[in-house]
Amino acid sequence: MLYQTLLDRCPHIPLAGMSHEEWLEKRKEGIGGSDAGAIMEVNPFCTPYMLYRDKKGLAPKTVMSRAARRGKMLEPKIREETMEIYPELEIETVPYMFTDPEYPFMLANIDGIIRVKTPVEIRGEVIEGLGGFEAKSARTDHGWTSDEIPDTYFYQVQHYMKVLVLQWFLVAVCILDDDESLYFYVIRRNEKSITRIIAKEKDFWENNYLKGIAPDPLGIDNEEAMITGEFEGIKTTIRFGEKEAALCAEHVGLNQTIKELEERKKAIAIMLKDAIINSGEKNPDDKKAKAEAGGYSISWSRFPRTSVDSDALKRDGVYDQYAKVSESGRFTVTKKGA
Repeated sequence: MLYQTLLDRCPHIPLAGMSHEEWLEKRKEGIGGSDAGAIMEVNPFCTPYMLYRDKKGLAPKTVMSRAARRGKMLEPKIREETMEIYPELEIETVPYMFTDPEYPFMLANIDGIIRVKTPVEIRGEVIEGLGGFEAKSARTDHGWTSDEIPDTYFYQVQHYMKVLVLQWFLVAVCILDDDESLYFYVIRRNEKSITRIIAKEKDFWENNYLKGIAPDPLGIDNEEAMITGEFEGIKTTIRFGEKEAALCAEHVGLNQTIKELEERKKAIAIMLKDAIINSGEKNPDDKKAKAEAGGYSISWSRFPRTSVDSDALKRDGVYDQYAKVSESGRFTVTKKGA
């Protein structure tokens, strides 16, 4: 039993017999490796604000995504193929969730533990002894390169290495739109990264989660979608205090600044277009113009655009047959009396 070493090192709970829903609830009692990227603000899909709402049970419950289901189904296949490609490796699943002895809020639930029978070289890295294993599936545009993994997964395995006192992880990723090819990455323990992870996760846990104070949003689309999905109408006018008044003032000020910047941007574009019109030999048949200014390239073109005449469709009585109803919203902040 390869994971006996891990059982000896860390407090743990068995996962056997635990449903996916129970496992998700258990993960809310601490910070797991897949949460590390969000806390380090490198996860493009989740932020500290979103993670806080999820841990606190404030976000709507979600079903397992198709990508997550796909990854779960592919995990055994990736593990088996990894051992076929590298017979020097013995990979074993680990049916336990571990807790860091020093920082109990740090949790680890890994895809597998590896014992290297004889030292083996994988993409220029020689590994030996005991290490961790993570199986992923992705598409080529998800940030995987020939020699680097996306930052969110780098922090995920560094988190695991801290909790489980491991020195390396092997990440195997199945690239779905590349004939389901397997790519391998050896990630070494990085003490500087682990120190940063501990500091950020400790701050999140102690100053946000335990105190019930949400981190500030980062302003990404997923945050907007999350909070919009929770909106319901409220009958009475809400009376906020100074904190919200300050946010309103900042919002109005930013709107004004953005308006002024957009106007200046348009004015600059007009001046550059004016310079193009008054320079060079004219060619009415050509709808494109190019120019250079110092280290900058300027391109201006005009082209026809096709659109649907909705008024004509209404007159012909066919508009309603093809009209698609969707919900949209409007959020405004204005200064009283303005």
